[in-house]
Amino acid sequence: MLSSLGEVDHGVADLLGFGLFLVLSRVFLLVAGIGLLANGVVVVRREGMRVATALVGVVGLGLLVLSMAVRDMVDPDAGWLSTVAGVIVVLGAFLVVQLVGYTGYAVLYARRSRAVGGEVLVVLGCGLDGARVTPLLASRLDRAVRAYRSAVAAGADPIVITSGGRGPDESVCEADAMADYLVEQGLAESRIVRERESRTTEQNLRYSAAAARERGLLREGRRMVVVTSDFHVLRAAMLSRRLGLRARVIGGRTARYFVLTAFLREFAAFVALHLRTNIALGVLLILPAVLGSIAVLP
Repeated sequence: MLSSLGEVDHGVADLLGFGLFLVLSRVFLLVAGIGLLANGVVVVRREGMRVATALVGVVGLGLLVLSMAVRDMVDPDAGWLSTVAGVIVVLGAFLVVQLVGYTGYAVLYARRSRAVGGEVLVVLGCGLDGARVTPLLASRLDRAVRAYRSAVAAGADPIVITSGGRGPDESVCEADAMADYLVEQGLAESRIVRERESRTTEQNLRYSAAAARERGLLREGRRMVVVTSDFHVLRAAMLSRRLGLRARVIGGRTARYFVLTAFLREFAAFVALHLRTNIALGVLLILPAVLGSIAVLP
């Protein structure tokens, strides 16, 4: 239809095409925003209320705001709000493109086949619901149990390091709750080391490596096997390299209801990891719009 109109008046066809793009963009943002809000409710109910579990709901609200920004961007009566809306849309599109690229690479990286045998298994914490191991954390621990049994079957006598301190909304240290879970699954208490000080993934890795070295477990040429969730494998591997650790990273499967939250959380951490670069790129993207608006001010 647009092509036939274009034969008569290219301007009309272009205007209709742009209008259709705006309408579809707003519909997509509204639907996606409402969907993320609904998923956020499910995640909080199953995993408990924490900053990480609330993230998907916050992003849902952000998409709803972005849908309004798309409307105001082309409103001739919006004035300076049109410029603000344009900045929001440009930055939103920049983040969405990065999110898609990061997620795709993370999925492919996590699915690469890799050996899991090793003498030191480090399980990264990811928060408790009070004193309870959440389904997400249980998935990591179950993956560690399989890796442990595989190493034993290969003739090794591995040590498992549970890594995680006590958060402000937790009644026990993550490391203790994780170790208790592993004992319930049949691992001997004597084969478990509890690292109770870490609060971040970087600290998980650094403090666990230090605990392994203190016990003489990381002899030259040995690698740790880091156990986390599949969505977290890429960032854990990046941080391991940054810290100079020899580590293989493997991931447990993430429940479907948590996938959106998981990748949004990882992407937020990835952006923070390269914050200066992202700020610089964002400024370069919005600078033309801001300068253009200043130029036309009376």
